[in-house]
Amino acid sequence: MLSQESTLQWLVDAHTRAESSRAQSMPGQRNNPLDREYSVLFQRYACSPKRISTRGVEVEDFTHSEWNKMELFSFNKNWQGPTMTERTRTFQKIGRRIFKKMYPETSNPPDHIIHVTCTGYVSPSCAQELVIRNHWYEKTVVTHAYHMGCYASVPAVRMAEGFLTNSRSKRATASKQNTRVDIIHTEVCSIHVQLGDPSPEQIVVQSLFADGFIKYSAVTHTNNNFRIGTGLKLMATHEQLIPDSLEAISWECSEWGMKMGLSREVPNKITTSLLPFLMELCNRAGVSFERIRPEAIFAVHPGGPRIIDQIQTLLHLSDEQMENSKSILRVHGNMSSATLPHIWESILNNLPSPNSKYILSLAFGPGICISGALFKTIP
Repeated sequence: MLSQESTLQWLVDAHTRAESSRAQSMPGQRNNPLDREYSVLFQRYACSPKRISTRGVEVEDFTHSEWNKMELFSFNKNWQGPTMTERTRTFQKIGRRIFKKMYPETSNPPDHIIHVTCTGYVSPSCAQELVIRNHWYEKTVVTHAYHMGCYASVPAVRMAEGFLTNSRSKRATASKQNTRVDIIHTEVCSIHVQLGDPSPEQIVVQSLFADGFIKYSAVTHTNNNFRIGTGLKLMATHEQLIPDSLEAISWECSEWGMKMGLSREVPNKITTSLLPFLMELCNRAGVSFERIRPEAIFAVHPGGPRIIDQIQTLLHLSDEQMENSKSILRVHGNMSSATLPHIWESILNNLPSPNSKYILSLAFGPGICISGALFKTIP
């Protein structure tokens, strides 16, 4: 984990070096004033250390300022930084290390692995390499849930529910132990820093997103209800695209890494559609949103501080109801699809009482897509 102050300073220095390298390659544009103003730009547009105190970063380059020793962001070849190929190789290297850590040699094989990411794609994937390395190829099926962005954890849970439902029907005619579906998120957002673009939009993105990894399991509960890990029972899921929002969030592959587009209108567009969405989500579980709203815990993907604040105001939620979402943003930053599972884990670790609680979970991504799940904690 690195402090927000140190990562912001690293980004200021990196942009300055990128601008210097660009100016040397284009002598006619040496008078561009941006190389002297990056500190001011980051102070104005970057996410404040008051909202994000630390962020997870797996790329070692961010931990020092010896630019001649940088592994990825050296600017030796191009002022725009590493190519997509170089960034992808770094993703694969980090992903292999994470999978080995998550599955020690003594691990029991799951029936399914759902690998979730939007920050790197290599085939065969790290999940497939794991299955071959551990000789699980007759036991474990790998499914990839890629490029959905920050909301991907809810579709992954929906996939797991489908796998378990299918397994239950097969067990009606065959004796078999409970099926286990492992969901693994590997998000390495730091490899996609766009050092050739100092726009306010990109400064927000670069100061917000972080690296994050998590593994959790879905199984069938004793009463045939779908369960996440040991503490969350799935009640319902719902997903919807917001009209007239296609340009608000984007995530595109480019020669110089994946590039995000993020409009200032995202919080307003989300809150405009949110109440009907939540009512439909709760209706699918047979409960009233207005009845459970005052006591429910909200797991809201912190796409940014404004999104968290506006949702809390719109729904008249207490600080306690939103604390887990805010604390994960504060300590980890926005880890894309890995963020919501970290919030679920935080909720389970900080439950105020052993009584069952409703967990209203929301995440957002390109589209704009709103994806939600209603859980109930298992005492």
